[in-house]
Amino acid sequence: MTATASTVRATGLYRRLQHESRAAAADPVELVTMLYDELETAIGVLGSMVRQGQRISATEPAHRARAILIGLDAGLDRDAGGDVAAALSRVYRSMRRKLDESVAQNDGEALADLLDGVLTVSAAWRQLR
Repeated sequence: MTATASTVRATGLYRRLQHESRAAAADPVELVTMLYDELETAIGVLGSMVRQGQRISATEPAHRARAILIGLDAGLDRDAGGDVAAALSRVYRSMRRKLDESVAQNDGEALADLLDGVLTVSAAWRQLR
Protein backbone atom coordinates (compact mmCIF):
# COMPACT_ATOMS: atom_id res chain seq x y z
CA MET A 1 0.00 0.00 0.00
CA THR A 2 1.39 3.41 -1.00
CA ALA A 3 1.12 6.15 1.60
CA THR A 4 -0.66 9.29 0.49
CA ALA A 5 0.20 12.75 1.75
CA SER A 6 -2.92 12.75 3.93
CA THR A 7 -2.10 9.38 5.53
CA VAL A 8 1.46 10.54 6.21
CA ARG A 9 0.13 13.73 7.85
CA ALA A 10 -2.43 11.77 9.88
CA THR A 11 0.23 9.31 11.02
CA GLY A 12 2.50 12.19 12.01
CA LEU A 13 -0.29 13.87 13.95
CA TYR A 14 -1.16 10.63 15.75
CA ARG A 15 2.51 10.06 16.65
CA ARG A 16 2.88 13.64 17.91
CA LEU A 17 -0.23 13.30 20.09
CA GLN A 18 1.07 10.01 21.47
CA HIS A 19 4.37 11.66 22.40
CA GLU A 20 2.66 14.67 23.97
CA SER A 21 0.47 12.38 26.06
CA ARG A 22 3.48 10.29 27.09
CA ALA A 23 5.51 13.41 27.93
CA ALA A 24 2.75 14.87 30.12
CA ALA A 25 2.90 11.82 32.40
CA ALA A 26 6.67 11.26 32.27
CA ASP A 27 9.28 11.73 34.96
CA PRO A 28 12.66 13.31 34.08
CA VAL A 29 14.30 9.95 33.30
CA GLU A 30 11.44 9.03 30.96
CA LEU A 31 11.62 12.44 29.26
CA VAL A 32 15.30 11.94 28.46
CA THR A 33 14.49 8.42 27.24
CA MET A 34 11.92 9.95 24.89
CA LEU A 35 14.56 12.35 23.57
CA TYR A 36 16.91 9.45 22.91
CA ASP A 37 14.07 7.66 21.07
CA GLU A 38 13.52 10.72 18.88
CA LEU A 39 17.25 11.18 18.30
CA GLU A 40 17.62 7.55 17.22
CA THR A 41 14.66 7.94 14.85
CA ALA A 42 15.98 11.18 13.33
CA ILE A 43 19.46 9.76 12.70
CA GLY A 44 17.93 6.57 11.30
CA VAL A 45 15.79 8.62 8.90
CA LEU A 46 18.86 10.59 7.79
CA GLY A 47 20.73 7.35 7.10
CA SER A 48 17.80 6.04 5.08
CA MET A 49 17.63 9.26 3.09
CA VAL A 50 21.34 9.00 2.23
CA ARG A 51 20.90 5.37 1.13
CA GLN A 52 18.08 6.54 -1.16
CA GLY A 53 20.41 9.11 -2.73
CA GLN A 54 18.84 12.18 -1.12
CA ARG A 55 20.72 15.21 0.17
CA ILE A 56 20.15 15.59 3.89
CA SER A 57 21.43 19.07 4.65
CA ALA A 58 18.74 21.53 5.78
CA THR A 59 16.20 18.75 6.32
CA GLU A 60 13.77 18.42 9.21
CA PRO A 61 15.40 15.23 10.61
CA ALA A 62 18.83 16.91 10.58
CA HIS A 63 17.48 19.97 12.42
CA ARG A 64 15.58 17.77 14.88
CA ALA A 65 18.64 15.61 15.68
CA ARG A 66 20.78 18.70 16.24
CA ALA A 67 18.12 20.34 18.42
CA ILE A 68 17.80 17.20 20.54
CA LEU A 69 21.55 17.02 21.11
CA ILE A 70 21.58 20.70 22.09
CA GLY A 71 18.61 20.12 24.40
CA LEU A 72 20.18 17.09 26.05
CA ASP A 73 23.34 19.09 26.71
CA ALA A 74 21.46 22.16 27.95
CA GLY A 75 19.30 20.04 30.24
CA LEU A 76 22.20 18.57 32.18
CA ASP A 77 22.28 19.48 35.86
CA ARG A 78 25.95 20.33 36.06
CA ASP A 79 25.82 21.09 39.79
CA ALA A 80 24.20 17.82 40.85
CA GLY A 81 25.72 15.76 38.03
CA GLY A 82 29.34 16.72 38.58
CA ASP A 83 31.81 14.66 36.55
CA VAL A 84 29.06 12.58 34.94
CA ALA A 85 27.30 15.70 33.63
CA ALA A 86 30.60 17.08 32.35
CA ALA A 87 31.37 13.81 30.56
CA LEU A 88 27.89 13.67 29.03
CA SER A 89 28.24 17.26 27.88
CA ARG A 90 31.46 16.35 26.05
CA VAL A 91 29.73 13.33 24.50
CA TYR A 92 26.76 15.41 23.31
CA ARG A 93 29.04 18.09 21.84
CA SER A 94 31.08 15.43 20.06
CA MET A 95 27.92 13.83 18.70
CA ARG A 96 26.74 17.21 17.47
CA ARG A 97 30.03 17.76 15.62
CA LYS A 98 29.78 14.28 14.08
CA LEU A 99 26.19 14.95 13.08
CA ASP A 100 27.11 18.27 11.47
CA GLU A 101 30.01 16.68 9.56
CA SER A 102 27.90 13.69 8.47
CA VAL A 103 25.10 15.93 7.25
CA ALA A 104 27.47 18.29 5.42
CA GLN A 105 29.16 15.36 3.69
CA ASN A 106 25.95 13.34 3.18
CA ASP A 107 27.87 10.45 4.74
CA GLY A 108 25.72 7.42 5.54
CA GLU A 109 28.58 5.47 7.11
CA ALA A 110 29.36 8.31 9.52
CA LEU A 111 25.65 8.50 10.40
CA ALA A 112 25.65 4.76 11.15
CA ASP A 113 28.66 5.25 13.45
CA LEU A 114 26.90 8.15 15.15
CA LEU A 115 23.77 6.08 15.62
CA ASP A 116 25.84 3.30 17.22
CA GLY A 117 27.20 5.84 19.70
CA VAL A 118 23.74 7.18 20.47
CA LEU A 119 22.44 3.64 21.00
CA THR A 120 25.29 2.95 23.44
CA VAL A 121 24.57 6.06 25.52
CA SER A 122 20.83 5.45 25.29
CA ALA A 123 21.19 1.86 26.51
CA ALA A 124 23.22 3.04 29.51
CA TRP A 125 20.58 5.67 30.28
CA ARG A 126 17.77 3.11 30.07
CA GLN A 127 19.51 1.03 32.74
CA LEU A 128 18.68 3.77 35.25
CA ARG A 129 15.18 2.33 35.39
